[in-house]
Amino acid sequence: MKQEKRPFNKLIPIPFQQVIINDLFWSNWQDINRRVAILHQYEQLEKAHHINNFRIAAKLKKGRHKGEFYYDSDIYKWLEAAFYILQQNKDDELKSKVDEVVTLILKSQLNDGYINTFYSTNFIERRFTNTTFMHELYCAGYLIEAAIAHYNATGSKKLLDAAEKFMNLIYTIFMGEKKVNPPGHQEIELALMSLYRLTNNKKYFLLAEDFINRRGKDANSKRYILSQFLNLNSTQKQAKEMALKDGESNEIEDFYANLSFNERIKFYYAILNGTCYQLNIPVRKIRDPTGHAVRAMYMFCGMADLYADNGDEDLLDALIRSWSKITEGKMYITAGIGSVNGIEGFEKDFKLRIKNSYSETCAAVGFLMWNWRMLQITAQAKYADLIEKILYNSLLVGQSLDGKKYSYTNPLISNGDYDRQEWYLCPCCPPNLARTIASLGQYIYSKSENALFIHQYIGSTLNFEINEVPIEIHQQSEFPWQGKVKLKIFLGNNLTFKIFLRIPRWSKKTRIEINGELLKDDLIPNRYIEINRNWKDKDEVTMIFEMIPNILDGDPRVKDIKHMVSISNGPLIYCLEQNDNKNFDITHIQIQENIPLTVIYKDNLLGGINVIEGKIVSGEKFVAIPYYTWNNRGTDKMLIWSQKA
Repeated sequence: MKQEKRPFNKLIPIPFQQVIINDLFWSNWQDINRRVAILHQYEQLEKAHHINNFRIAAKLKKGRHKGEFYYDSDIYKWLEAAFYILQQNKDDELKSKVDEVVTLILKSQLNDGYINTFYSTNFIERRFTNTTFMHELYCAGYLIEAAIAHYNATGSKKLLDAAEKFMNLIYTIFMGEKKVNPPGHQEIELALMSLYRLTNNKKYFLLAEDFINRRGKDANSKRYILSQFLNLNSTQKQAKEMALKDGESNEIEDFYANLSFNERIKFYYAILNGTCYQLNIPVRKIRDPTGHAVRAMYMFCGMADLYADNGDEDLLDALIRSWSKITEGKMYITAGIGSVNGIEGFEKDFKLRIKNSYSETCAAVGFLMWNWRMLQITAQAKYADLIEKILYNSLLVGQSLDGKKYSYTNPLISNGDYDRQEWYLCPCCPPNLARTIASLGQYIYSKSENALFIHQYIGSTLNFEINEVPIEIHQQSEFPWQGKVKLKIFLGNNLTFKIFLRIPRWSKKTRIEINGELLKDDLIPNRYIEINRNWKDKDEVTMIFEMIPNILDGDPRVKDIKHMVSISNGPLIYCLEQNDNKNFDITHIQIQENIPLTVIYKDNLLGGINVIEGKIVSGEKFVAIPYYTWNNRGTDKMLIWSQKA
């Protein structure tokens, strides 16, 4: 079994297993992920009953499922992250934990292949009656991804065989019996495509394609969606009643508790007309992305995977339109998406709320995944540029620096009443972050015929082949604090091939040297520069990207930031936190567009960061810190956008 080339992609992804990260910045995040976050998440999964649900389903304990109906997915994401870590590090404690969880999953599988602790421990007769809201297929998709990670980490097919048995059941039910209801949360489509590429079993491709094609059909009518919504409420009510009958309580999330009356009206309307879950229109006709942002990202990932294998240009056209719409009018400056509470999704163009900004961490993960696929399809630098912005801003802010606290949403302004939590009743984000950080190496490099593309400047060692010739690349990066990068190439014999280097959008001046001699300077940003030469052993490429702080004007089309400014430096978006600016209230300051800014590295602050200093209109000094570092010193006021003088 092996991953096959996607025939309609311009690039071939290089998996993280071929990349060893040894970076001044990112190695620390991976280390915390391995030493702290993954074990801390396991403890939380135990406390919140996730693992016990599988013990009950495996008939090792008595009882019923507790918690949300999608809790299985959090276990699978955690497993996937753990297997990624174990592929790169020996860890007996972590291995014993994942072995136990895998055994529980295998023992919980029913004879026909079904795995879902919510239904199998409560009311198996209701399974597959509500795929719009109840997340069975969503959980199944994450099971596939965990199973593939398990296979790649261990060589064992036990979990993969279990996942395939479950998928064969789903195929029989949804293709053989011709059920018409589409998945309500689009995770299974991209997972099925991964399973197809690994096994070359065409039925998984056909099932993914069928699920994608179901959207916008007659089955998505308001009457159908209403019946599914009522089914959701009755199922949850029954689960609570059964728990009470057993003498237990079952905490179920109230999706509507914090919504205003107007927000509830919008939420119900988006549910019933299908826009919330992207049920309202066939995917090839999408012109304006709507609804739940995470669902949309996963759907676009599935569509991109489908295009990579079948070359359906209508799918690609819809993806390109959607990407342009989101990046031009539905994306925060941090690359965060999904600005509307309630539906956790998209508003109309340029309706980006700042005071009630949303920007879910899982949406950042999904946006990263989709941009990665678009990059492989097109080889266009704009996708790699956006990946960089996501990584350093909307994604990293979702976890505290010590690896023990998380944020579900990531506001652009805080009055001092917002804090990260160790866990959530809906804990989708922590394991999603863990699997992303653990597999970071996959986002750095790609190949094409006789060429290497370098997308991200992250210190690392890459081993790969061109025309069956082994090549080793050592990358040294000073990102995100300085703009200097060095590549050293190790070859057995001289070899002619191309290297494509990304020139970041923020670098207005770029200098490239080879073995100390100038190759080019003043290169156009947001492009790849091609270097085609006969490379010799130990050749060195040096890149110096101009990294200077900038005052950015708010987009006049966005009402909330029309007369405001923010600060950036290289890939980082900066914010003001009250803790660093005690002489004035940061929410009432004005900043001029043309003020001088000073960058100072402080190794004893927030893990070592560049702070940016300048002066507000009153003449007092302000200090700005990278957005991802805020909220690590207790609750505090924070803002990204300040009033323009």
